[in-house]
Amino acid sequence: MHNKKLFTNQLVINWITRVIFFICLAALLPTLPTYLNDIGGNNSQIGIVMSAFAVGVLSFRPLVGKQVDNVGRKGVLIFGVIIFIISPIFYIYIHSITILLFVRVFHGLGLAAFGTASITLITDAAPADKRTEAISYTSMVNTIAFALGPLTGSYIGDKMGYNFLFIFVSGLAVVCLIFSLFLKETKTHTEAEEKINYFEVIKHRRILISTSLVILIGLVHGGIMFYIPIFLKENVAMNVGFFFTIYGTAAFLIRLVLSPISKTLGRGLVLVLSLCLLIAGILFLSTSSVIVLIIVASILYGIGFGSSQPTLTTLVADNTTEKTRGKIFSFYYGGFDLGISLSGIILGTVAEIYGIRNMFFVCAVLAGCALIIFTTLMEAPVLKSAKCALLFPKPGTKCYTDETQPKPSI
Repeated sequence: MHNKKLFTNQLVINWITRVIFFICLAALLPTLPTYLNDIGGNNSQIGIVMSAFAVGVLSFRPLVGKQVDNVGRKGVLIFGVIIFIISPIFYIYIHSITILLFVRVFHGLGLAAFGTASITLITDAAPADKRTEAISYTSMVNTIAFALGPLTGSYIGDKMGYNFLFIFVSGLAVVCLIFSLFLKETKTHTEAEEKINYFEVIKHRRILISTSLVILIGLVHGGIMFYIPIFLKENVAMNVGFFFTIYGTAAFLIRLVLSPISKTLGRGLVLVLSLCLLIAGILFLSTSSVIVLIIVASILYGIGFGSSQPTLTTLVADNTTEKTRGKIFSFYYGGFDLGISLSGIILGTVAEIYGIRNMFFVCAVLAGCALIIFTTLMEAPVLKSAKCALLFPKPGTKCYTDETQPKPSI
């Protein structure tokens, strides 16, 4: 009965569209940087072009959010898929770095539209008492796509060339469109949500600190994802798709056991350990040239990123109510988009001047800053923040790590 209640036709179709859509996105991760490099882009330009995608996501997210409610979830989702059909074709014919900036922003609009509409459709379709579980499965669906996509894209790009890859991705998006046509609206929007002051909702300490952390994580993740293809091409005889697959598999596996681990150790300690593993993985990358150590780095990074982001997201969710969740998550996820957007500009410049290895080291420092901020500022005063982050939760302890604590009325 449990599975029948959760795994409805609508949720399954939603998950199918997501896995296809995000394979389209992930297939280009290991190939676009090397493609841009081959057509004459330097490290700084590659970072800027790659980040332009996140700029498109960030810029259009507020507008898309309104249209999801006003026009409808399905229409916005289909609009996003159509953009993913069109955009890869532009890469075949456009070889100007400057023009590709605008193509990437347009491509980012597709993710803003699909991503916002898709997660809203899933939330609408999930039974109220199974919503958290449905979103957890959605996260694992994304991880599967990001494990399969880079391997697929790297293989096709190496064996058949960039142009065939772009056509393949566009065709796969057509398949996604076909499945999207079978989605149904189950809108449950209420006017009460629109009357809550946005700035009153987001100004709370835990929301602001969490968003600061996710900006840093996005900055680090962008630096690693954008430049690992070029780094491996120049320094290690290793297929970049293999790296992404190992990283994605590690992220997927840790998410399978993350919930019981979090209940045992507490969210704070899990996030601390996650960030430590993230830092360790990046340091391995910045100092290694041996395939075995690169594999270790991809596993550590996958576990660190795969557990840090959902743990931090859950901390944010614990500090929301039904009426504030949309606005808070819009602000929070916008922070991740901002981090990705800045990574190409800031870390791309570092990579161009000081080299990719040194840029990876800067990423490790930024992750270290996130760790310090979390352990010292998430709660007040500092001593309480450190105890919540580093100690096992005790019954009756009023701390964000204590799942028995009543949720704040934000």
